[in-house]
Amino acid sequence: MSGNKIEISGRLNKITRAGGQSVFTVREKIFLTPHYIRVKFAMTDDQLELFSNVQTGAHNKIFLAEGIRRTYTTRHIDFVEKELWIDFVAHGDNGPASAWANRTRSGDCIAIGMKEGRRPLFPEADDYLFVGDSTALPVIGAMLEQLPSGVSAQVIMEIPGKADELKLSSQARLAVSWVYNPQPEQGSNLAAIVRNMLLPSGNRFVFVAAEYDTAKYLKSYFKNELLWPPETFSAMSYWKRGESEDQSSARRREERQG
Repeated sequence: MSGNKIEISGRLNKITRAGGQSVFTVREKIFLTPHYIRVKFAMTDDQLELFSNVQTGAHNKIFLAEGIRRTYTTRHIDFVEKELWIDFVAHGDNGPASAWANRTRSGDCIAIGMKEGRRPLFPEADDYLFVGDSTALPVIGAMLEQLPSGVSAQVIMEIPGKADELKLSSQARLAVSWVYNPQPEQGSNLAAIVRNMLLPSGNRFVFVAAEYDTAKYLKSYFKNELLWPPETFSAMSYWKRGESEDQSSARRREERQG
């Protein structure tokens, strides 16, 4: 048993059953690409019952040392294989979650909280457009896997480089474009790409998940310039240049309250 497992298990056993949180054990860690780590967690029978209404693609919270929480996507939850997957963007020790993912090994433990619910991740449509940066690849991958056959899906994904391209699976007619950006903290071309492309028409849905300024710009573009109905698009941000997740979350709460 590793020291990490002893320390975290002792500290977090109190919340094992409280509020949809539980302590999970790392089963396997895989470097999918140079900048993507997939951590597979084993699920106990109790956890299968506790999280029976959690779906792939939903958000979760991982609880790190010293009260730090970070939001991630439930990339895959398998009630037959008793396994939970969470994908991490690997950027060394630049951030507590990335540092944990880089250092963790089989047998380590961490607390994860998940919301229950079976609300669809996206509305029904004939044509989909998914736009995202590295942080959005897990949720977009989960969405693509849930699309039915007979629909069309176009994907524009910004990643550090060619070595980070992943195979995306879907029953939909799928077209994927990769945009390379090794330094996303210095800016992104995603907004300009979307503004200058031929967008889906008719029964459509557009999903954007990117850095705050990109998401904010595209949300305004769809809403105020194109005058699209709000149910036809969604734009969200997982991070903001120059801010930690805690700072970014606090600012977004203030904006919603204002």
